Amino acid sequence: MINYYLDDQSRIVSLTMDRDQKRNAFNRELAEQLISALQRAEDGEARVVVLRAKPGARVWCAGHDLNELDPQNLHAENPTLRVVERIQSTPLPVIAMVEGAVFAGGLLLLLSADIVVAAENADIAITSAKLGVPLSPDLYAMWLGVMGIHQAKELLFTAAPISAADAHHAGLYNHLVSCEQLEQTTFGLAQRITENSPAVIANAKHQLNQIARQLCLGDSEREQIDRWNAEILNSRETRDRIAAILAAVRKEQ
Repeated sequence: MINYYLDDQSRIVSLTMDRDQKRNAFNRELAEQLISALQRAEDGEARVVVLRAKPGARVWCAGHDLNELDPQNLHAENPTLRVVERIQSTPLPVIAMVEGAVFAGGLLLLLSADIVVAAENADIAITSAKLGVPLSPDLYAMWLGVMGIHQAKELLFTAAPISAADAHHAGLYNHLVSCEQLEQTTFGLAQRITENSPAVIANAKHQLNQIARQLCLGDSEREQIDRWNAEILNSRETRDRIAAILAAVRKEQ
């Protein structure tokens, strides 16, 4: 489900998500393959990683595979979050090359990537409020590290989709280009990165990510938020919302 390709000359690795039948939604297997591929890239002395879907994809990533979501155990590990942590921890710069729409947890991949190049069909939506699932302070901080607070609130509160152009304006995308220009723009950018010091890039990535993670929340505030999030996740309303959405998804399959 992850196709690995290393250009021996440029040392640019392409990781292609190949789960179109599930809209590249992350299950445990896809997450494990992507994490292993990132380790392989590090071990093989790659210089840049490009994370992409297959050419012509209508959906770049739909987030967490809802078929693995258990309404009775909403605290179960989310494989998408493991991928997010691995993208942030790798010293290699990761460019998300986005063709097709991005939904739900797929947006967390964009927020964790170092640079995002998107095609004009890369509309986005995050539906955590529709599901009734709260995010953690660390994930909300990722939103604020990329978008302004008013834009982040509208996106999260309404669960409504926004266009690729609006996502670019909000700061989610570094570059917005046509589908025909996507590969040339992405790999041209990756090539420019390879011309610079890998040690300095790794150092800058680590420092910037560490600075962006600094939250002005004390232990008592975090504990209070954790309790509040747990109450929401364990509520009948959230379970009913998720059960209804899962029933609709399974009916379509």
